[in-house]
Amino acid sequence: MPWFANIANFLVTGIILYELSSNQRKKLKRDSLDYYWDESYLFKICNDGVIRRYVPDEEQLSILDACHSSPYGGHHGGAMTTSKVLSCGFYWPTLYKDASELVKKCDECQRAGGISKKDEMPLITILEVDIFDVWAIDFRVRL
Repeated sequence: MPWFANIANFLVTGIILYELSSNQRKKLKRDSLDYYWDESYLFKICNDGVIRRYVPDEEQLSILDACHSSPYGGHHGGAMTTSKVLSCGFYWPTLYKDASELVKKCDECQRAGGISKKDEMPLITILEVDIFDVWAIDFRVRL
């Protein structure tokens, strides 16, 4: 059973399983306040007030891959990939860990490295000119 089965069953039916202890029942009631069930989807009300859809295990890798290697700006680190997934409106509990593992396994990200000293462009110094060096002001006193 997935981790959210008890929460989904409680949200849909309002029934708590009898084999749960009293502490587990209290925790289930408290945790269910952050979730919301609509038709066949489970949504989470996150700390920032945004409602995000819970993604089942079989869809998680495809969403992570699409956000990590998107053609309009991809192959960022784990935190940026996570923020892209969250901005798309998706959520799952192991999102941060899964995103960092995907970046570590990405072949293109591992091949790209920093610019070495031999590939850097030489620095060009900029001549600083004070603003009053450009203006000519005549201070002669006329009598």
